[in-house]
Amino acid sequence: MQNKNPKSLFGIDINEYTQNVQFPILATKIDFLYLRSSGSGTGNFRVDKKFIQFVNESRNYKIPVGAYHFGVPSYDLTDADRQCDDFINVLQQGFGDKDYGDLFPVLDVEVPVDKSITTKTLIDWIDRFRKRFEKKTRRRLMLYTGLFFIELYDNFFIPGRGYPLKNMPLWLAMYTKLPINPEYPPNVGGWTRWRVWQYSEDEQVSGVGNPVDANWGPDNISLLTQPQSVTGLKATMDKNSIYLSWNKVPDIDLLGYNIFVNREWVGTVDENATKYVINKNKLNLPTGKPIEVAIEAFDYDGETSKTRTKVII
Repeated sequence: MQNKNPKSLFGIDINEYTQNVQFPILATKIDFLYLRSSGSGTGNFRVDKKFIQFVNESRNYKIPVGAYHFGVPSYDLTDADRQCDDFINVLQQGFGDKDYGDLFPVLDVEVPVDKSITTKTLIDWIDRFRKRFEKKTRRRLMLYTGLFFIELYDNFFIPGRGYPLKNMPLWLAMYTKLPINPEYPPNVGGWTRWRVWQYSEDEQVSGVGNPVDANWGPDNISLLTQPQSVTGLKATMDKNSIYLSWNKVPDIDLLGYNIFVNREWVGTVDENATKYVINKNKLNLPTGKPIEVAIEAFDYDGETSKTRTKVII
């Protein structure tokens, strides 16, 4: 995988045990922040006691913020459904209705370390959680795990299936202070790039009172966030056509735009487009009623704008 570089963003992750968090200072020291929202390590779903408070503080100081759930895979694959649904609910308690955070939501998997489940079961559990989460939220789920853990579970390889999780954005823990570790993360588990690299578990950072996990991120925050909502949408029409124009979304990983009329998809255009013409004759439009036109941006990760931009004509 890649090493960090001078443009790599810097972030930390904190939880209810993090002491003396001073957000006015932290906002000047970090580029992004992850919070523990919840965990199932006790056998029951448990919400982090500081999660909602930390979300509000982060947003007050305009720190890009996301959250992770500490998941506990098992042979009971239906438990992936329960943990997933509880995670979705607590994210909305913190961030708002149908809001799952500024950054990728994250599933944290680093147990069981005793290999009490098979590699296939582990992968199937994570994959089930991931697919359910993404279907219900329209957000991509990032996976947090450790280099040691991937290697422990057969490099996340399944004979006949390859690396089923390799297309998930990866947040990899590999601590540079350990002499057995390489200088930077190797290719592992089917991944050739990390999106976030947790390189330390005991970094001293101004704005927090005890050592914290420290992370290198990508070179641009848009590689951790949804595309910005489209601005400047305008729509006019004549007898046969609807004419759209909008401002280009500036995200560096922008892939294109989806266009909707009365909530029905009517077309997709690439990242360079700022205009589109809709043939009214191909639509089943109600006579004499307003028409709602909407647009959303999408990126290479499949993330879409948090809200669709709409106009009525």
